[in-house]
Amino acid sequence: MEHGLPSEGGERVAAWIEKFVRVPKGVGAGEPFKLRPWQRELICSAFDGPRPRLGLWSIPRGNGKTGLSAALALYALHGDGVFGARVYAVARDERQARHVFDAAQSMTKLSPLLAKRSYLHVDKITVPGSDSMMQVLPAEPKSLEGLDPSFLVVDEIGVVDRRTFEVCLDAMGKRPTSLMLCIGTPAENRDSVMWDLRADMLANPDDPLTTFTEFAAPEGCELDDEEAWALANPALGDFLFADAIRAGLPPKTREPRFRRMRLGQWAEGSSDQWMEPALWGTRSTGLAIPDGSEVCLALDGSFSQDSTALVAATVSTTPHLDVVGHWANPGDKEWRVDVLAVEEAIRQACKRFRVREMCADPYRWQRSLQVLARERLPVTEFPQSAARMTPATTGLHEAITNGQATHSGDKRLTEHVLNAVVTEDSRGTRIHKPSKHSTRRIDLAVCALMAHSRATFYASRSRSRRVVSW
Repeated sequence: MEHGLPSEGGERVAAWIEKFVRVPKGVGAGEPFKLRPWQRELICSAFDGPRPRLGLWSIPRGNGKTGLSAALALYALHGDGVFGARVYAVARDERQARHVFDAAQSMTKLSPLLAKRSYLHVDKITVPGSDSMMQVLPAEPKSLEGLDPSFLVVDEIGVVDRRTFEVCLDAMGKRPTSLMLCIGTPAENRDSVMWDLRADMLANPDDPLTTFTEFAAPEGCELDDEEAWALANPALGDFLFADAIRAGLPPKTREPRFRRMRLGQWAEGSSDQWMEPALWGTRSTGLAIPDGSEVCLALDGSFSQDSTALVAATVSTTPHLDVVGHWANPGDKEWRVDVLAVEEAIRQACKRFRVREMCADPYRWQRSLQVLARERLPVTEFPQSAARMTPATTGLHEAITNGQATHSGDKRLTEHVLNAVVTEDSRGTRIHKPSKHSTRRIDLAVCALMAHSRATFYASRSRSRRVVSW
């Protein structure tokens, strides 16, 4: 597969990619992979001799790092002259790692020569002629023990577990040349592998064993400064479009997230609050939900030390939120929530409103849900999993931002909403308390986003469905 390519270094890698790799999707889909100057510089930093062993690239979202990672992985698999090459894609979880792997598979299918040399499997690509293999791996450290990588790409290093990173790093060094390339956007906080790795590389810029490149806007820049956007996003105006960035400007996106994902900056602190106080305040009407309204109820139940909350949202394309009940621990270590009182409050709410659904996480409240279901109340389960809570979290925030949801102004609901902070990982954005043992409650906020999620769901369906009232 030489075909007149340079014999070594980053120029060889770049020439190989442009000759054998095709773009799988997006701008230039199906065409040869045309490297930009900034991509060539990245490649040379990692493959010019003497080759480093560990690399970190910090790049904002949308700049094609997945595609470039996949192209490099294919070079390591086919073009690096390594017999028995072992190439691995690792991330926080297997789903995230598959982004790089799936791109490599698509690139292989589009290249007649690579397709001829390769066998494609569900979780690996094999090259029998050189006894080489590329594989996607789950992030559990035990599954990563004993690897012998010639090239290992760690995607979204900002959210990768420290133990996973360390096990991967321990696997390097069994070959004359091998590279562990970590790629990602800045993490949500500085208690992360990516921050420590970045700090070490900045402190030791001449270390020949490492390479570090960071694309970031100047600290303190204005969010709408398009010159700053260009500094942080080398693909801007090429295959990344300015209007897409502009469409996500705060308050549509929280400022810390925008700075991390679009400006490549390390932004953390109290501004990671889920809901901006001024924004939440503008959506208050000061009005309760009228009796007889069609609503969805949401219950977030506790047992002792936290609080139990019940919130209603009107079934509408612009739901209105209000507190139906709240039972909070006054500080007594022996206090327990009055389960019977909570059940009776749900019954009374079903008499007061036309209830389309009463949803709750069944954890510790399975018996109450069974009791209410036997009374023919419209009870459903809403497990507080990432798959359910991520769209619910972003859905309510977007609705408040865009004026597509209102609330009664209840002080307890406002307190809980403003207490909530967010966590961001490969599974999305979800709210949580400021810390595990924090006394700042968020149960009413959790109910609000659950009720809003179900209310908008029913609003999008035919209104001829049955509702329950007593």
